[in-house]
Amino acid sequence: MSALLDIAGSAVLGGLLLLIAITAADTATQEFVNYQSDAIVQQNLTQMSRILEYDLRKMGFGVPEAQVNNILQIGRPNRLRFIAQLNLNPDSYAPIPGVTGFDDIPDTIEYTITRADTTNFLDTVIVMYDINRRTASSAGVSETIIIGRIGNNNVFRYLDQIGRPTAVLMAARMVEVTLTAFNPRVMLSPEMVRSDLRNIRDRQFRKRELRRLLRASYWRQTRLVSKNLRR
Repeated sequence: MSALLDIAGSAVLGGLLLLIAITAADTATQEFVNYQSDAIVQQNLTQMSRILEYDLRKMGFGVPEAQVNNILQIGRPNRLRFIAQLNLNPDSYAPIPGVTGFDDIPDTIEYTITRADTTNFLDTVIVMYDINRRTASSAGVSETIIIGRIGNNNVFRYLDQIGRPTAVLMAARMVEVTLTAFNPRVMLSPEMVRSDLRNIRDRQFRKRELRRLLRASYWRQTRLVSKNLRR
């Protein structure tokens, strides 16, 4: 009888140890994946910011004095279009499809923020946006690429000479860029969020909890001054 009890006790204890080991391994794997997701989000956000900063610092570069007022062509929170010289000389040359030489005619760069994915979290809907970058050369060749995905569509803000927001394009001398990325832990597992909040009856509490969970994890804000706009 005692032998049977020993065997049963050993089986139960072994099962508990196995369950603990499986749970620990699952938690470690989840944390590792989330950590890697965090790193990827930060790297992508940095890369998007660098591309935008590089383009915006060239705003108006090589544009004749007579065309200064036409540098900024469209200036909205989710759309920006301006002209700049991308292939004036070998030092400033940027590869553009179909362009193999250099000229003195300004090229066009346009950024458009468009809706990409929508995720429904019960009381809250999260919308992700693509950043579309379009370049059009003086030869009529254009290229459009998506440089990344963010959580806000009000990316651009236009400021005057002393840093005040302005709605007049001709008065804009700086462009402020804001990029936001959501917590990848939540964005990768919407089912987890739904299961945690589905049984909560208090609607206002659910909303507060969702806002806490879905807060932006990372954001970058850069104020770029165009020397060519200040001529």
